[in-house]
Amino acid sequence: MSAVCGYAVLACGIGGIAWAARCTTSADPGILREYANYVAAAEQAMSSRFDGGELAWVPGPESKQAAARLASGRLVRWNLSDKAFNARLAGQNGTVIHWIGAVRIPGASLANVKSVLEDYDRYARIYQPMVFESKAVRNGDAPHAAYDLVLGLHSSFRFASLFPQHYSFQVKGRIEDTSGASLAGSSALRVHLAAGEIRESDSGVPGRTDFLEPYHDHGIMWALNAYWRARQQGMDLYLEFETITLARSVEEFACKIGFVPVPKAVVSAAMDSLPADCVTVILEGTKTECERRARLNVSSQ
Repeated sequence: MSAVCGYAVLACGIGGIAWAARCTTSADPGILREYANYVAAAEQAMSSRFDGGELAWVPGPESKQAAARLASGRLVRWNLSDKAFNARLAGQNGTVIHWIGAVRIPGASLANVKSVLEDYDRYARIYQPMVFESKAVRNGDAPHAAYDLVLGLHSSFRFASLFPQHYSFQVKGRIEDTSGASLAGSSALRVHLAAGEIRESDSGVPGRTDFLEPYHDHGIMWALNAYWRARQQGMDLYLEFETITLARSVEEFACKIGFVPVPKAVVSAAMDSLPADCVTVILEGTKTECERRARLNVSSQ
Protein backbone atom coordinates (compact mmCIF):
# COMPACT_ATOMS: atom_id res chain seq x y z
CA MET A 1 0.00 0.00 0.00
CA SER A 2 2.83 2.38 0.85
CA ALA A 3 4.39 1.74 -2.56
CA VAL A 4 1.13 2.62 -4.31
CA CYS A 5 0.85 5.81 -2.30
CA GLY A 6 4.43 6.67 -3.18
CA TYR A 7 3.72 6.26 -6.88
CA ALA A 8 0.63 8.43 -6.57
CA VAL A 9 2.54 11.16 -4.76
CA LEU A 10 5.25 11.01 -7.38
CA ALA A 11 2.73 11.14 -10.20
CA CYS A 12 0.77 14.06 -8.78
CA GLY A 13 3.44 15.96 -6.96
CA ILE A 14 5.91 16.58 -9.76
CA GLY A 15 3.37 18.45 -11.87
CA GLY A 16 4.07 16.57 -15.07
CA ILE A 17 7.89 16.69 -14.77
CA ALA A 18 9.32 13.27 -15.66
CA TRP A 19 11.68 11.66 -13.17
CA ALA A 20 14.08 11.12 -16.04
CA ALA A 21 14.65 14.87 -16.33
CA ARG A 22 16.86 14.62 -13.23
CA CYS A 23 17.93 11.01 -12.77
CA THR A 24 20.98 11.01 -15.05
CA THR A 25 23.98 8.73 -14.71
CA SER A 26 27.24 7.86 -16.50
CA ALA A 27 28.57 4.76 -18.23
CA ASP A 28 31.87 3.45 -16.92
CA PRO A 29 34.36 2.52 -19.71
CA GLY A 30 34.63 -0.91 -18.10
CA ILE A 31 31.03 -1.83 -18.85
CA LEU A 32 31.50 -0.83 -22.49
CA ARG A 33 34.27 -3.42 -22.73
CA GLU A 34 32.10 -5.98 -20.94
CA TYR A 35 29.29 -5.27 -23.40
CA ALA A 36 31.61 -5.68 -26.40
CA ASN A 37 32.80 -9.05 -25.03
CA TYR A 38 29.21 -10.16 -24.45
CA VAL A 39 28.20 -9.23 -28.00
CA ALA A 40 31.23 -11.01 -29.48
CA ALA A 41 30.38 -14.22 -27.60
CA ALA A 42 26.69 -13.96 -28.55
CA GLU A 43 27.51 -13.46 -32.22
CA GLN A 44 29.64 -16.60 -32.30
CA ALA A 45 26.60 -18.67 -31.33
CA MET A 46 24.03 -16.96 -33.59
CA SER A 47 24.78 -18.71 -36.87
CA SER A 48 24.75 -22.27 -35.52
CA ARG A 49 21.64 -21.56 -33.45
CA PHE A 50 19.80 -20.20 -36.50
CA ASP A 51 20.89 -23.23 -38.52
CA GLY A 52 19.51 -25.44 -35.72
CA GLY A 53 15.95 -24.68 -36.77
CA GLU A 54 13.02 -22.49 -35.85
CA LEU A 55 12.83 -21.13 -32.30
CA ALA A 56 16.04 -22.90 -31.28
CA TRP A 57 16.39 -20.34 -28.48
CA VAL A 58 13.13 -21.28 -26.72
CA PRO A 59 13.71 -23.56 -23.70
CA GLY A 60 12.43 -27.13 -24.02
CA PRO A 61 9.43 -26.90 -21.67
CA GLU A 62 8.03 -23.91 -23.57
CA SER A 63 8.97 -25.03 -27.09
CA LYS A 64 5.69 -26.80 -27.96
CA GLN A 65 3.54 -23.82 -27.02
CA ALA A 66 5.91 -21.41 -28.79
CA ALA A 67 5.84 -23.53 -31.96
CA ALA A 68 2.04 -23.54 -31.94
CA ARG A 69 2.00 -19.77 -31.53
CA LEU A 70 4.42 -19.34 -34.46
CA ALA A 71 2.38 -21.72 -36.65
CA SER A 72 -0.76 -19.69 -35.94
CA GLY A 73 0.84 -16.58 -37.42
CA ARG A 74 1.64 -14.84 -34.14
CA LEU A 75 5.09 -13.68 -33.15
CA VAL A 76 7.14 -15.35 -30.42
CA ARG A 77 9.35 -13.23 -28.14
CA TRP A 78 11.95 -14.30 -25.57
CA ASN A 79 14.25 -12.61 -23.07
CA LEU A 80 17.77 -14.05 -23.42
CA SER A 81 19.38 -11.75 -20.83
CA ASP A 82 22.01 -13.45 -18.66
CA LYS A 83 21.10 -12.92 -15.00
CA ALA A 84 24.46 -14.07 -13.69
CA PHE A 85 26.35 -11.78 -16.07
CA ASN A 86 24.19 -8.82 -15.12
CA ALA A 87 24.58 -9.52 -11.42
CA ARG A 88 28.34 -9.22 -11.89
CA LEU A 89 27.95 -6.08 -14.03
CA ALA A 90 25.62 -4.35 -11.55
CA GLY A 91 28.53 -3.12 -9.41
CA GLN A 92 29.75 -1.15 -12.43
CA ASN A 93 26.28 0.35 -13.02
CA GLY A 94 25.55 -1.70 -16.12
CA THR A 95 23.11 -4.28 -17.46
CA VAL A 96 22.89 -6.03 -20.83
CA ILE A 97 19.35 -6.52 -22.12
CA HIS A 98 19.07 -9.27 -24.71
CA TRP A 99 15.82 -10.06 -26.54
CA ILE A 100 14.90 -12.15 -29.56
CA GLY A 101 11.71 -12.85 -31.47
CA ALA A 102 10.43 -14.62 -34.56
CA VAL A 103 7.46 -14.65 -36.90
CA ARG A 104 6.35 -16.47 -40.05
CA ILE A 105 5.39 -14.42 -43.08
CA PRO A 106 3.10 -16.32 -45.47
CA GLY A 107 3.69 -15.89 -49.18
CA ALA A 108 6.82 -13.77 -48.72
CA SER A 109 10.27 -14.32 -50.19
CA LEU A 110 13.82 -13.43 -49.19
CA ALA A 111 13.72 -10.78 -51.90
CA ASN A 112 10.67 -9.22 -50.21
CA VAL A 113 12.30 -8.97 -46.79
CA LYS A 114 15.57 -7.72 -48.27
CA SER A 115 13.72 -4.96 -50.12
CA VAL A 116 11.95 -3.94 -46.89
CA LEU A 117 15.13 -3.86 -44.80
CA GLU A 118 16.92 -1.80 -47.45
CA ASP A 119 14.06 0.70 -47.79
CA TYR A 120 15.67 3.00 -45.23
CA ASP A 121 13.81 6.15 -46.25
CA ARG A 122 10.51 4.46 -45.37
CA TYR A 123 11.50 3.08 -41.96
CA ALA A 124 9.50 5.87 -40.28
CA ARG A 125 6.37 4.54 -41.97
CA ILE A 126 7.12 0.82 -41.71
CA TYR A 127 8.20 0.90 -38.06
CA GLN A 128 6.05 3.69 -36.68
CA PRO A 129 5.73 4.98 -34.00
CA MET A 130 9.08 3.67 -32.74
CA VAL A 131 11.06 5.05 -35.70
CA PHE A 132 10.30 8.67 -36.57
CA GLU A 133 13.34 9.44 -38.74
CA SER A 134 15.68 7.44 -40.97
CA LYS A 135 18.50 8.45 -43.31
CA ALA A 136 21.10 6.25 -44.97
CA VAL A 137 24.21 6.76 -47.08
CA ARG A 138 26.03 3.93 -48.88
CA ASN A 139 29.38 3.09 -47.28
CA GLY A 140 31.78 2.20 -50.06
CA ASP A 141 34.56 1.05 -47.74
CA ALA A 142 32.65 -1.88 -46.24
CA PRO A 143 33.30 -5.42 -47.56
CA HIS A 144 29.54 -6.11 -47.73
CA ALA A 145 26.59 -4.03 -48.88
CA ALA A 146 26.62 -1.51 -46.03
CA TYR A 147 25.03 1.83 -45.21
CA ASP A 148 25.74 4.49 -42.61
CA LEU A 149 22.35 4.88 -40.96
CA VAL A 150 20.85 7.62 -38.77
CA LEU A 151 17.71 6.62 -36.89
CA GLY A 152 15.38 8.64 -34.72
CA LEU A 153 13.84 6.32 -32.11
CA HIS A 154 11.00 7.08 -29.74
CA SER A 155 9.56 5.10 -26.84
CA SER A 156 6.57 5.99 -24.68
CA PHE A 157 6.19 4.10 -21.43
CA ARG A 158 3.56 4.30 -18.68
CA PHE A 159 4.28 2.77 -15.29
CA ALA A 160 1.35 1.45 -13.21
CA SER A 161 -1.00 3.60 -15.36
CA LEU A 162 0.01 6.62 -13.30
CA PHE A 163 2.44 8.71 -15.30
CA PRO A 164 3.99 8.46 -18.76
CA GLN A 165 7.67 8.52 -19.62
CA HIS A 166 8.91 9.51 -23.07
CA TYR A 167 12.35 8.72 -24.48
CA SER A 168 13.82 9.86 -27.76
CA PHE A 169 17.18 8.87 -29.25
CA GLN A 170 19.32 9.60 -32.27
CA VAL A 171 21.20 6.45 -33.27
CA LYS A 172 24.09 6.58 -35.74
CA GLY A 173 25.41 3.26 -36.92
CA ARG A 174 26.15 0.90 -39.76
CA ILE A 175 23.70 -1.61 -41.21
CA GLU A 176 25.00 -4.30 -43.54
CA ASP A 177 24.07 -7.55 -45.21
CA THR A 178 26.32 -10.21 -43.67
CA SER A 179 24.84 -13.17 -45.55
CA GLY A 180 28.14 -13.83 -47.28
CA ALA A 181 26.57 -14.79 -50.60
CA SER A 182 24.41 -13.33 -53.31
CA LEU A 183 20.70 -13.54 -52.56
CA ALA A 184 20.06 -15.65 -55.64
CA GLY A 185 22.39 -18.36 -54.38
CA SER A 186 21.52 -18.19 -50.70
CA SER A 187 18.76 -19.81 -48.66
CA ALA A 188 19.07 -17.27 -45.83
CA LEU A 189 19.44 -13.54 -45.28
CA ARG A 190 21.44 -12.03 -42.41
CA VAL A 191 21.56 -8.29 -41.62
CA HIS A 192 23.39 -6.58 -38.76
CA LEU A 193 22.94 -3.08 -37.34
CA ALA A 194 25.72 -1.84 -35.04
CA ALA A 195 25.25 1.53 -33.35
CA GLY A 196 28.35 3.71 -33.19
CA GLU A 197 26.80 6.64 -31.31
CA ILE A 198 23.57 7.02 -29.34
CA ARG A 199 22.38 10.45 -28.18
CA GLU A 200 19.36 10.77 -25.92
CA SER A 201 17.06 13.80 -26.04
CA ASP A 202 16.80 15.51 -22.66
CA SER A 203 13.11 16.28 -23.22
CA GLY A 204 12.22 12.94 -24.79
CA VAL A 205 10.36 14.73 -27.58
CA PRO A 206 10.92 13.23 -31.07
CA GLY A 207 12.78 15.55 -33.41
CA ARG A 208 14.27 17.83 -30.77
CA THR A 209 18.04 18.20 -30.78
CA ASP A 210 18.48 18.78 -27.02
CA PHE A 211 20.86 15.86 -26.88
CA LEU A 212 22.64 14.85 -23.70
CA GLU A 213 26.30 13.83 -23.84
CA PRO A 214 26.94 10.23 -24.95
CA TYR A 215 27.17 7.86 -21.96
CA HIS A 216 25.97 10.61 -19.59
CA ASP A 217 22.19 10.53 -19.77
CA HIS A 218 19.30 8.59 -18.24
CA GLY A 219 20.97 5.25 -18.94
CA ILE A 220 18.10 3.69 -20.89
CA MET A 221 20.22 2.75 -23.93
CA TRP A 222 23.99 3.23 -24.13
CA ALA A 223 24.75 0.69 -26.86
CA LEU A 224 22.80 -1.30 -29.45
CA ASN A 225 23.35 -4.22 -31.78
CA ALA A 226 20.44 -5.63 -33.79
CA TYR A 227 20.21 -8.64 -36.09
CA TRP A 228 17.71 -9.80 -38.71
CA ARG A 229 17.84 -13.40 -39.95
CA ALA A 230 15.43 -14.84 -42.53
CA ARG A 231 15.04 -18.24 -44.18
CA GLN A 232 12.69 -19.44 -46.90
CA GLN A 233 10.38 -22.21 -45.65
CA GLY A 234 8.49 -23.43 -48.69
CA MET A 235 6.00 -20.68 -49.62
CA ASP A 236 6.55 -18.90 -46.31
CA LEU A 237 9.37 -16.97 -44.71
CA TYR A 238 10.75 -17.49 -41.21
CA LEU A 239 12.10 -14.22 -39.75
CA GLU A 240 14.06 -13.63 -36.55
CA PHE A 241 15.01 -10.31 -34.98
CA GLU A 242 17.46 -10.06 -32.09
CA THR A 243 18.59 -7.05 -30.09
CA ILE A 244 21.33 -6.58 -27.50
CA THR A 245 21.42 -3.27 -25.63
CA LEU A 246 23.45 -1.82 -22.77
CA ALA A 247 21.74 0.20 -20.03
CA ARG A 248 22.28 1.39 -16.48
CA SER A 249 21.96 -1.02 -13.57
CA VAL A 250 18.69 -0.98 -11.67
CA GLU A 251 20.54 -2.25 -8.59
CA GLU A 252 22.64 0.92 -8.50
CA PHE A 253 19.72 3.23 -9.27
CA ALA A 254 18.94 5.84 -6.62
CA CYS A 255 17.10 9.09 -7.34
CA LYS A 256 14.64 11.43 -5.65
CA ILE A 257 12.30 14.08 -6.97
CA GLY A 258 11.95 16.43 -4.06
CA PHE A 259 11.62 14.15 -1.04
CA VAL A 260 10.03 11.25 -2.94
CA PRO A 261 12.36 8.42 -4.01
CA VAL A 262 11.76 7.16 -7.54
CA PRO A 263 10.98 3.41 -7.37
CA LYS A 264 13.54 1.13 -8.99
CA ALA A 265 10.66 -0.63 -10.70
CA VAL A 266 10.01 2.50 -12.78
CA VAL A 267 13.45 2.62 -14.41
CA SER A 268 13.65 -1.19 -14.64
CA ALA A 269 10.38 -1.42 -16.55
CA ALA A 270 11.36 1.50 -18.80
CA MET A 271 14.70 -0.11 -19.71
CA ASP A 272 13.06 -3.46 -20.45
CA SER A 273 10.21 -1.97 -22.45
CA LEU A 274 12.34 -0.37 -25.17
CA PRO A 275 14.16 -3.51 -26.47
CA ALA A 276 11.14 -5.76 -25.89
CA ASP A 277 8.80 -3.40 -27.73
CA CYS A 278 11.45 -2.99 -30.43
CA VAL A 279 11.30 -6.73 -31.18
CA THR A 280 7.52 -6.54 -31.55
CA VAL A 281 7.49 -3.40 -33.69
CA ILE A 282 10.26 -4.64 -36.02
CA LEU A 283 8.76 -8.09 -36.55
CA GLU A 284 5.17 -6.88 -37.00
CA GLY A 285 6.23 -3.98 -39.22
CA THR A 286 8.42 -6.17 -41.42
CA LYS A 287 5.72 -8.83 -41.67
CA THR A 288 3.03 -6.34 -42.68
CA GLU A 289 5.22 -4.68 -45.30
CA CYS A 290 6.49 -7.98 -46.74
CA GLU A 291 2.92 -9.25 -47.10
CA ARG A 292 1.93 -6.02 -48.84
CA ARG A 293 4.80 -6.28 -51.30
CA ALA A 294 4.17 -9.96 -51.92
CA ARG A 295 0.54 -9.16 -52.84
CA LEU A 296 1.69 -6.42 -55.20
CA ASN A 297 4.09 -8.84 -56.89
CA VAL A 298 1.28 -11.38 -57.41
CA SER A 299 -1.18 -8.79 -58.76
CA SER A 300 1.39 -7.43 -61.22
CA GLN A 301 2.05 -10.85 -62.77
